[in-house]
Amino acid sequence: MKSPTSTNMNISGRKRNSQETSQMKSKKVKPDDTALIAETVTLNSGKEMPIVQFGTYKMKGEDCYKAVVSALRVGYMGLDTASVYDNEKEVGRAVVESGVARENLFIQTKLWRSFVGPAKNGKPKCDSELRKSLKKLGVSMVDLWLIHWPGPGRHLNYPPVKVGMDRPKVEKVENKEKMVPMNWSPDMRLDTYKEMAKYVGKEVGALGVCNFSARQLTQLLDFCLTNNLPRPAVVQNEFHPLLLAREVRALCKREGIVFQAYASLGAGSLGLMDNKVVKMIASKVGVSEAQVLLRWGLQHGCALLPKSSKEERMKTNRDIWGFKLSKEDMEELDSLDKSKEGQNTMAGWLREQDPDYY
Repeated sequence: MKSPTSTNMNISGRKRNSQETSQMKSKKVKPDDTALIAETVTLNSGKEMPIVQFGTYKMKGEDCYKAVVSALRVGYMGLDTASVYDNEKEVGRAVVESGVARENLFIQTKLWRSFVGPAKNGKPKCDSELRKSLKKLGVSMVDLWLIHWPGPGRHLNYPPVKVGMDRPKVEKVENKEKMVPMNWSPDMRLDTYKEMAKYVGKEVGALGVCNFSARQLTQLLDFCLTNNLPRPAVVQNEFHPLLLAREVRALCKREGIVFQAYASLGAGSLGLMDNKVVKMIASKVGVSEAQVLLRWGLQHGCALLPKSSKEERMKTNRDIWGFKLSKEDMEELDSLDKSKEGQNTMAGWLREQDPDYY
């Protein structure tokens, strides 16, 4: 399956030939008794991953549980969570109680940045963190396990920079060394990836990374080649019209890695949903502002992680296959880019350096 912008992703949403028929799966969602097409992309591991998955960032407790149940009911076949989201248990409970067979779902979670390197007993911290995630999710394996951040853990009360979106970041020198672990080094993320790789093919389907810069991803790919390790299958980074992440996306395309966008709708402080260009295109095409932004990401060859607590919005966020943005619409949205060269975060990680700092 191919799109105009990617060698490994289909965005048509229609079965046009035998190749697409073999890669796109029809799956039944029990609560609605409805056959729904779950458009997928083939990872470099050979695994099929839904292009549009349900994101759970900031969802907690019963609200998270109810939202995931609803998402599964309306047809989402992929779920994104993380150990630091503190909702893996609710996601797992929703999967069990939804009636959707585990083998029909794609579940991904992330290793938090404080758990790189060895523990006091000398064993890799990631080992116990994976066991915890599997237990909370109630599964024997996850389809994708990602490193959440390329740098060290930080104490929230002692951020390394002044909080905000302004560039360049203003460093708080007094907090520079307040990190977890205290002896963190760039080699530690590579060593941790190597430890994570021993689970691939068993408890883990494939590996990925989040928030990596092009330099860091290139370093990791070289490390994988040297050490005969499975390459990352997915890079999950912030991406929306205000932050185009051109360098990382181009590298992913060259290397056959799926670029998975988060914050596709922007954060509230960015005001993307109220942007006059976005609203004008939505009105012209006859769809919602969210659908415009998601379809824009799709046409850029990205996998997506929309989230909502409202079932009707969950449905419309998935309903992005029946229309296409024109070349002029795409260019107008691209022109909204406000990022600096090499910038990989904007709405997220306001208390942090840009990822490439590490």
